[in-house]
This record gives sequence, C-alpha cells and structure tokens, in this order.
Amino acid sequence: MSNNIISKSCRITNNTIIVNDKLLFENNNVPFNVFIKNAYKYFINNYPKFFKMDNLSKLGIIAVELLSDEFKSIDGKEIGVVLVNSASSLDADQTFQKTIVKDNYFPSPSVFVYTLPNIVIGEICIKHKIYGESSFFVSQNFDSTFIYNIVCDLFSRQGINTAIVGWLDFIDNDYLASLCIIKKISQQKSNYNEMINFTIENFNNTIKNDI
Repeated sequence: MSNNIISKSCRITNNTIIVNDKLLFENNNVPFNVFIKNAYKYFINNYPKFFKMDNLSKLGIIAVELLSDEFKSIDGKEIGVVLVNSASSLDADQTFQKTIVKDNYFPSPSVFVYTLPNIVIGEICIKHKIYGESSFFVSQNFDSTFIYNIVCDLFSRQGINTAIVGWLDFIDNDYLASLCIIKKISQQKSNYNEMINFTIENFNNTIKNDI
C-alpha cells in the first residue's frame, strides 16, 4: 500500500530554531545577521560559501541542514524541493537597488545573483547534491491544499520519493522558515508507525499555517 508521510519538520523564527516541536537553538536579543551566523557555527561551520549568500538563502540553508538526515542516503535525483513565500526576493532586490542609485552607482554582481527567489533552491540543491524537480511559488499566504497537490504530483509522475517542502520568507529582518520532509513509502513498516500521515490537515498543522 502506497502512503506519504511527514517525517520531520523545522521552524526558524524570532531567533529560535525548533525541530519536531523541540527547541534546538535560541539566540535572543541579537539581529538576524548575528543569529544566523551563530546558528551556522553551531550546526554547520564548514561551508564558507554561506557567508556570500543573501539572507533568504542563509535561512534556507540552515533550515534544510536540520532536516538533511532524512535524505542524506537518498539518490539526489529522487529528491524534490517545493518552497513558497510572499516577499519573493525583495530583500535582495532592495539591497541591490542601493548599489545602482545615481549618486552611488556601483552594481554588485554578487548581490544581483540573488534577485530571484528560486536562487535559494539552487543553493540548497548545490550543497546537498539534489537533482530532482523543484518549484518556488510566490503567494500572499500559504495554500496548503495547492502545495499538497504539487507534492502528490511530484511523487506520482516525476520519480520523486522525498520532498523538502514549506514556507521560507525574509523581508526587513522579519523572517520565517517552516519546512518539512515529505516521504513516499511503498508499504507501512513498524519504524514508520510514529510518523505523521501526509494529509492536507496534518500538512497544514505541521507548517503551522498562521502565515
């Protein structure tokens, strides 16, 4: 019997990192750039490219790192990524805009490259050698039914059996990463008994749709 499950979740907001509803990291009373750097040092600390990324990509890299034990042993061609946010790449757009004002014209290619929201997916895929289908949607709110159907389509028609899915947004130091791992399993096994079935209701509750 085929079945899809939610195997792990990660939520990063308000200077806290929560995995499967357990607080793993907290760094209060510091700005985002300090918080995310400290989180990087605590959880990764061996990927120098991190420091060249925009804020959205840094947020995504940390969140996915904390989910990566769920897909490290899986062929990268069988892993998909589906992300959503409301601000698109506006944070990077605003940063780049400051480099092209008439009185201070000094365009930065290293900033310009992040002026598309799906670049964060590219950074995630490069780090974790993911080669499956990916999509980035921009929407005012998180539509769990729509994303549920996208994931089900990936599993049924695109040869994907694991997906990194959720909301990833950053604008003006207001940020939220709420991601989870969805897995396709061919049969119920005892080690999956405590996993959460991938239904619209459970998916919505996992992402915590207060977005």
